[in-house]
Amino acid sequence: MANCAGKWEIFYSDKFEEYMVAVGVTPENIEKAKSALSAGSKLVQDLSNSGTSWTLKTITSAGEKEITFNLGEEFSTATLDGRPVKVVVTEEGGTLVEVQKGDGFETKNVRTVAGDELVMTMTGNGVTCTRKYKKIG
Repeated sequence: MANCAGKWEIFYSDKFEEYMVAVGVTPENIEKAKSALSAGSKLVQDLSNSGTSWTLKTITSAGEKEITFNLGEEFSTATLDGRPVKVVVTEEGGTLVEVQKGDGFETKNVRTVAGDELVMTMTGNGVTCTRKYKKIG
């Protein structure tokens, strides 16, 4: 799954606000996210790996967050708005599948690469958001 490795800058986002509402993001944090995480925000996901160990750095105008994890092993972290979650990331058929479970919500984030484009679908509480990134490094 090394083809997910690299720096990816967002250029497209569909139903992101609806997704945030569905997974319980507060109205105040939705407003913050609309500027820091929108398709025009220059949001970058920097993915790197060594074997089954992965690092994901999310770079936004509001700051950076970095997590390191091993495929198939549950770990604790927080959503970008600070809510605690348990997460498991697996590789399934050439995709990275991330399942987050928090208080009152569960979300499945699937990252698939085709050429120089990473497509991320995020499904939580019945709402699916699609976000697309172009490879920049």
